[in-house]
Formats: sequence, C-alpha cells, structure tokens
Amino acid sequence: MRVEGTGKTVVEAQADALAKLEELIGPFDRSEVEVEVISEGSKGFLGMGSAEAKVEAWMPGDEEEEPVEELGEEEEEQLPEAGGAAAEEFVPAGPEAEARLEEFLSRVLGGLGLDATVTVADEYESLVGNITGDDLGLFIGRHGQTIDAVQYLANIIVFRGLEGRKRVVVDAEDYRERRTEVLRALADRAASEVLRGRRQYELKPMSAAERRIVHVYLQDREGIETLSEGKEPFRRVIITRGGE
Repeated sequence: MRVEGTGKTVVEAQADALAKLEELIGPFDRSEVEVEVISEGSKGFLGMGSAEAKVEAWMPGDEEEEPVEELGEEEEEQLPEAGGAAAEEFVPAGPEAEARLEEFLSRVLGGLGLDATVTVADEYESLVGNITGDDLGLFIGRHGQTIDAVQYLANIIVFRGLEGRKRVVVDAEDYRERRTEVLRALADRAASEVLRGRRQYELKPMSAAERRIVHVYLQDREGIETLSEGKEPFRRVIITRGGE
C-alpha cells in the first residue's frame, strides 16, 4: 500500500505520507515503513519556480494494494476503533522508550524557547508525553499543526531499534481532549443538518488524526456516511446521507 506525501521539505513530506498511511490502516510500527524520496523540492529563485518535496511510503509486503488516492470514498470506512484488540493486554513501553520521549520533547521545547515541564505516562494503549506550562500556544500551533507534527516525529523516533512498540501521544494542557470535544460537536451539528435534508456537509481541512476522530465518532450513526476528499494539507471530511 503506497501513499504519497508532499511538503516544503522532505521531512514535512514524510510526515504527510505517514499521516495518510495511518489514516488508512490505523496505528502501525513506523520503523517498518519504507520511505522513498521522489523529489527533494526546490525553493526556486525569488520564490518563483519553487517545487514541493515528494515522497512515497509503504508497508513492506503490501505493494500490491491500491494507493490511497485511488481508494476514493472507501478509504476510511473501515477504520478501527480505539480500544480494540490491541487493548486486550497491557504491554509496558519500557524505560528506554520513556526516556527517549522525555528527552525528545524537552529538546523541542528548548528549541522553541519554552519553559515547560514534560511528564511521560505509560498508559494501556499509548505512551503519553504531556506538556504543562504557561503560554503553550506556540507548541500547539494553529489548529494543532505543530503538536501534531511533533507527535508524528515522536512516533518515528521513540521506538526505533527497540522490541515492541505502542502508539505515542503528545499532549499539552489537555489539548487533545478539548479538541476531540470540539470535533465531536462539529460532527454532531453536521450530521444533524444532513439528516434534516442537506445533501452533504464539508468540514474544514484537518489533519489525518483529526479526520479519524470524526470518522470513528460517526461510523455507527444511522443514516450517515463519512469520507475524505482532497489532498493534504487541504484534505477534509465530507458527511453525507447513507444506509438508505
């Protein structure tokens, strides 16, 4: 299963590709993902003639699957719910993974010039790094873009070379919980309008993780179907009538 990612830099393109792959198949071991740089991009001259970096990412052994962009409406209909089979048995992340996550987040905060505290908790399904401090807006970023990027990188770095792994979650002052509540409220309002007769409701562009929250939240809603359309970073959830 190959997906294509784009961005201003190769790092951003890789994060984009990993996000798309995660949206399609759910959490996975990023150390097993193969990434090929198609184009490193270019800045052009005085802003003219610039080109985005482009990469392809895939899970070994899945090359025969269709690429994400060709799956269309069906690409996210079977997303797994949180708390599934992976939650049947607690598997500790281990002290090395915890130390790596704490060090990585501390370096990011230092690079941003923020005075904050990092705490790491090994929870049932996830290794959670939580940031507490004042004025963490810079760390969270507009619509969570910065914190999401940090989380993608943490998932790549923390378990590299270690046996076993679990999902890494990066949070700041309960941002994830508050954002999830906002997304669910948006999904409820959109679904209600569609059920009242609106043909479809397009949400604003979101990250892969946020789109997945909406898909999972509405997946059992009677009379409602969801799909994603567009290319990153403008990919969005479309809510339509279904099940009739």
